[in-house]
Amino acid sequence: MATVLRDFVYLDWERVRSIAAQLFRGIPENLTAETGGEATVGANIEGGILGILKGQAEGDYRYFRTQNETRSFHHYVYSLVEERLGKEKIIMSIDSHFDFDNWTRATFHDGQFVRITGILRLIDYSWTMGLMEAMPKMMETVLTMSRFGSQHSTDNAPSRHSPNVQEKTLKDMKAMNLGKVADLIRTLYGDTIRIKVVPSMEHLGKMFAGAGNKENFYDNAASLSQKYGYEVDANWVTLAQINLSATSSEPLALPIGNEMEDALEIVVLKLNELARIASSASFPAISITPISIYRVVK
Repeated sequence: MATVLRDFVYLDWERVRSIAAQLFRGIPENLTAETGGEATVGANIEGGILGILKGQAEGDYRYFRTQNETRSFHHYVYSLVEERLGKEKIIMSIDSHFDFDNWTRATFHDGQFVRITGILRLIDYSWTMGLMEAMPKMMETVLTMSRFGSQHSTDNAPSRHSPNVQEKTLKDMKAMNLGKVADLIRTLYGDTIRIKVVPSMEHLGKMFAGAGNKENFYDNAASLSQKYGYEVDANWVTLAQINLSATSSEPLALPIGNEMEDALEIVVLKLNELARIASSASFPAISITPISIYRVVK
């Protein structure tokens, strides 16, 4: 089998570790304070190929946890996981050649692994909201500098960047209560980065959407958007699991006879329903939990 070189942008290592332990019939180590050789069993998997920790001949990567684990080690384990998922035929590959007539609810199921190639969008709402809150101060700085510049300018021609225009823009920004808008968006999306993957430009509504934890990114979304723009159209690959549980149109009433708790639960369910309407994906868009995002190096 040809070697695949992956340049990772995102990797959920703890999820990969869990999947690896199950694929290779191992039980993850107990979380302890040791840094090495106590958490092992004999390595005898895939012809012994997984006994790769130098000095740990009896070590098995499924059980070994140390602060010295490197990203290269994570990447190697991930390559084994994706390869095994492919061999077990439990990954559905979706790209621009997918038969989109089969894009139906019956085609997908909850927990299903999908390997998606297509246009990628990353949006860091937290960073964007911070920028939004800083905009009035930025405009005030620009306005001050513009006034200073106009005092030393001999050009009296009107400009769309004149202090009067900028003052109006600043006034409009303050009237928008950007801080409250930012707080609302943070409440809906938290500190995650929104991920959208579109397999085909000819079927824009048929996409995958999810949220990635910031700590799993190798580069921040703002930096990626500066390098590639909001849409990364470079055939990047996203491995993910589908979230497609069956839910009723109305939350189930589950009273326990405690009037205060029952009433509070109703309020919480209604608020949760509003939050889901504001931030969840609706078919034909499909919600996913991302495991990895990478580009294949050729």
